[in-house]
Amino acid sequence: MRPLDKRLIPTTWEQKMEDTQTRDMNRIRLRLIDLTKSFFVDEPDAERLSRWRGIFAALGREQINTGLDQAVEKIGILLDAKKLNEIQDEYYEVFGNPFDDQVVSLSASFYADGRSYGQTLADFRGFIQQTDLIKNSQVIDAEDSLPVMLDFLASMIEVKTREDVDTDKYQGVLVNDYLAPLASAFNKSLKNHQAADFYAACGDFLQGYVELEKGLFEPV
Repeated sequence: MRPLDKRLIPTTWEQKMEDTQTRDMNRIRLRLIDLTKSFFVDEPDAERLSRWRGIFAALGREQINTGLDQAVEKIGILLDAKKLNEIQDEYYEVFGNPFDDQVVSLSASFYADGRSYGQTLADFRGFIQQTDLIKNSQVIDAEDSLPVMLDFLASMIEVKTREDVDTDKYQGVLVNDYLAPLASAFNKSLKNHQAADFYAACGDFLQGYVELEKGLFEPV
């Protein structure tokens, strides 16, 4: 038997450790994406409210970064103080009231182009075509809406984890060129809406989460 080349051991071990750390980090990212999306995808029900309370009770014992920690603290306080119907009513007033011209849009095109279904949507669709990802046919929201954009990011992470395909370049473009500008404009819009209390805090959570994502990718 040929003697083992000991120079290979550290490299192999370090690679295994790096792979394990990457998988762990991606699991955390997927959980954060799922949580962030759950705020905005639709009106919450009792089950989701209970889930939020459990998650934020746990997150309140962690330290992540200043912006996210402050948002976690505020959301935890509001979840303790508000009843389900109050949060449901707020969701309607902020995102769904057809008689309110200040209703907050979830569309990247709305903020970048001044209208929904603008050039930003066309550009984002072109980008997504390059990734070979396809929007779920049951989802009626446009590709550049916040929940769908988060879905695409989650899919890129899952493809990398499950199929060992390097999607980092695409993830970086999505985060820096599309998700970050949308999160910033969306958060400002929430802060300017007089009915947004709980959801303004959720906007801060979104902003803090996106800052974490930006830290993983250098702008292309």
